[in-house]
Amino acid sequence: MDLGVKGKSYIVLGGSRGMGYETARILAAEGARLTLMSRTLEQVTTAGKTLEDEFGIEVLARAADGMVAGEVDKVVEESVERFGAPRGLLVTSGLTYHNGTILDIPDSDWEYNFQDVMMGHVRVIRAALPHMISAGGGSIVTTAAYSARAAKSFLFPYASLKAALVNFTKNLAKTYGAQGIRANCICPGTFETVRLTTRINDRMKETGCTHDEAERYYLFEVFKMPVALGRAGQPQEIADVMAFCLSERAQYMTGATINVDGGTDF
Repeated sequence: MDLGVKGKSYIVLGGSRGMGYETARILAAEGARLTLMSRTLEQVTTAGKTLEDEFGIEVLARAADGMVAGEVDKVVEESVERFGAPRGLLVTSGLTYHNGTILDIPDSDWEYNFQDVMMGHVRVIRAALPHMISAGGGSIVTTAAYSARAAKSFLFPYASLKAALVNFTKNLAKTYGAQGIRANCICPGTFETVRLTTRINDRMKETGCTHDEAERYYLFEVFKMPVALGRAGQPQEIADVMAFCLSERAQYMTGATINVDGGTDF
């Protein structure tokens, strides 16, 4: 399928690995021009060079932290100067650090999650949106989570702010739709990215269990996720959905909240 992204500019915050990187690979294979941002310079530089070498495209790879005011703004401006206004923006920031029940966690943990989950999205979208509007529109894809609509006692701040992202994305779609902006929110379940792979490997070493047994332990016992398919997803399986939403093939799709979770309880 031709996604219609060739020669167009796309920005990915969280593009050095996992679902962000796999989405970037799909766009790269289709001839897009990419700007990748990640907190770790070495990782994002390596990711950018890999895509340039494999697909012969232009990649701007920069370290930037959405939790820090001003960092992503500078990279967006550099991207616009080099590639022109972005046609699409994918944000995958927001991890499960500093979480627990409401009685366990202090204000500082709520603030950490607010900056990581919410303001990471707000800052990069606020920087890119005026350029996208001036150029006639484009697509924004945000990343919430399975837990946005499935309460988790051990993820009070994370789940609350991921739920807020769903509303935030619908607000973008409603407010700027007439100016050509589409905004959709992807809600991943559990995916076998670096962090889960590390946990699975550690579990296998500690208990002597198989990969599948370790994976199911984390899914059903630790994360309390009744996944119908009985396994974690692979990053490329959600990247296909993200790339489609960013692409020109999703022209009449906006304001959607899309579950990519292997079948869960919501």
